[in-house]
Amino acid sequence: MEKQPREQAVTEPADSGAGGEEGGSPQVAGAQTARPEDRLTLLLRLRAQTKQQLLEYKSVVDANEEKTPEQIMQDKQIEAKIEDLENEIEDVKIAFEIKKLALDRMQLSTALKKNLEKINPKTSVLMDNMKHVLKLNKLIMKSQQESWDLEEKLLDVRKKRLQPHFRK
Repeated sequence: MEKQPREQAVTEPADSGAGGEEGGSPQVAGAQTARPEDRLTLLLRLRAQTKQQLLEYKSVVDANEEKTPEQIMQDKQIEAKIEDLENEIEDVKIAFEIKKLALDRMQLSTALKKNLEKINPKTSVLMDNMKHVLKLNKLIMKSQQESWDLEEKLLDVRKKRLQPHFRK
């Protein structure tokens, strides 16, 4: 009596694979007519095969998730490029702000000069000062542009010096 429930428990997974149809797989059909020990051996062997397949699939998945050294280098290069671009954007923002301030300063000086001319053309001391301020503003802008040009040339020279070291 004890063997009947055990046989039913053992044969149920085998029967569920056949779907209740005739002409199932030879192993399942053979398992139905085989002795309980043979069925148990078959199930244990199938279990071992399934475990082995599971391990193989896990190793394939893990191998696909791991990054190769080339991918790590590409990621580092991308990060360095992003950082360089962020620095360049910041430099452009600063340069824009400086130019905007200089332009505002010049516009203010010009507007002040025009207002002084309308009020009293004989205020030559103020007019001379305003002309001098405008002249200084132009010189400041010219000097800043020259400074930026020189910095750019300096960076180009440094890049050219460092390029042979990175090619090795």
